[in-house]
Amino acid sequence: MTAVARRPPAVLIALGLFALLVVAQLYYPQAPAAWVDRMTVLTVALFLGASVAAAWARSGPRFALSLAGLGFLVGYLSEVIGVATGFPFSEYLYTERLQPQLLDVPIMIPLAWAMMAYPAWRVGELVGSTPLVRAVVAAGALTAWDVALDPQMVGIGYWEWPNGGAYVGIPLVNFLGWFAVGLALFGWWALVARVPHVPSRRTLVDALGPLLFAWTWIGETVAHALFFAGWGVAIASFVAMGLFAVPALLRLRAGEPG
Repeated sequence: MTAVARRPPAVLIALGLFALLVVAQLYYPQAPAAWVDRMTVLTVALFLGASVAAAWARSGPRFALSLAGLGFLVGYLSEVIGVATGFPFSEYLYTERLQPQLLDVPIMIPLAWAMMAYPAWRVGELVGSTPLVRAVVAAGALTAWDVALDPQMVGIGYWEWPNGGAYVGIPLVNFLGWFAVGLALFGWWALVARVPHVPSRRTLVDALGPLLFAWTWIGETVAHALFFAGWGVAIASFVAMGLFAVPALLRLRAGEPG
């Protein structure tokens, strides 16, 4: 019996949540202002559910929950330290819009780290040939996502950069901080946690993680071009995320071990 056959509910749940996520994100830019915060919470919840279900379908519940839990923990600790000290992202602060908050960090923020942990890891797994390279690529993929995420969330009013910065008011050191935190997260996952490497195949189960990343890549590009920060950020996010999405999708399409 194949891995897919053993875990059909997780595959169906992942596909269902993925479909709902697409619908919610397509509606998001059109939502009335009073609904935006609730739509943000909804899209994070749907993405997190789809991500965990996709990981569960491919590698089982222990893998899925451990990776999401580690993403939440590392993300939350880095945000608490970041808000309190300015390290490693530079000085920033969260507004009161996203609730609840714990130690001045909205709980939705580490949930967002958790939701992208599996798609970024799968990109690293497809592109990288060793545990260390997989961790570096996954950290890069996570950082590339923030090229699109930060301008959108700042524009909505969820957080602020008091001192501004070179990238649409965001300091460039923020992205170095993201890469460092991502490397700590995925380095631990790849090396210390001794996660067994599962070769990729040309199956739907193997494709779900990379497709979540690819959908975010295309979706953020179009959303910025048409609704949010404009063409400059759209092009920057298209290039940044595309550097990771395209090689991963090509490896997945070729069916090579990854």
